[in-house]
Amino acid sequence: MNTEFQFECTGVWRPFTPGQTYFSLDFTASMGYVGYIWTGDSLDSHYAYINHAFPTWEQAHQTYLLAIKYLALNQEKFGFMEDEPRDGQTVWISHSLYPFWSSSIAYDSSEELHKRLFKTHILHATEEGAINAAKGLVQFLRKETAQNYFKPLTKAPQNGTKVYVADVTAKDGYKYIIYNSEFEYLLNDRLLFSNMLGAIRASTAMRQLINPPIPDTTKKPEPDKQ
Repeated sequence: MNTEFQFECTGVWRPFTPGQTYFSLDFTASMGYVGYIWTGDSLDSHYAYINHAFPTWEQAHQTYLLAIKYLALNQEKFGFMEDEPRDGQTVWISHSLYPFWSSSIAYDSSEELHKRLFKTHILHATEEGAINAAKGLVQFLRKETAQNYFKPLTKAPQNGTKVYVADVTAKDGYKYIIYNSEFEYLLNDRLLFSNMLGAIRASTAMRQLINPPIPDTTKKPEPDKQ
């Protein structure tokens, strides 16, 4: 599938206009983000694809803090170094800087940057560990972005509550149910919504991913107006 279409139909990735400033997460930067001018090139597309691009620095910084907290609470999953490396030790930085997932440094405790990389939980003993952690973090951010956009229910409503299911098999893209614990699997799959429009929005995105519209190439271009 054309990845640009994928971003558009899920609604998760919204391209910026040429010349617009956007802010990308950068765990090597002191504030956790760097500003860029959108041109639509491969660098811009990469950051947009991995949900690292934001229209404001506040959003970028808030997401950076969220990511750091998530990393800290999931050391077992991400495998970052818990003990500070010794000076001169080769370690790997887990990041998403285009076009790589990691890079190596000789650790130097006198370098402020190296200290910050350790404290933000993105230093690893192996290249493989750094790459796996970077990709795992991207999945987390993608999930967070999608949930913020589609806004599915994340906590079980009270039994007896009317909720809406995003259902691609339904003609209108949704159905409603009266919630009870039997439907917990739908909650865990993020398919339940508090309102009908949310369910329709999600099912429409799913349908477009499965069966993307084919552009009409049979129409002849209109003649230029004089």
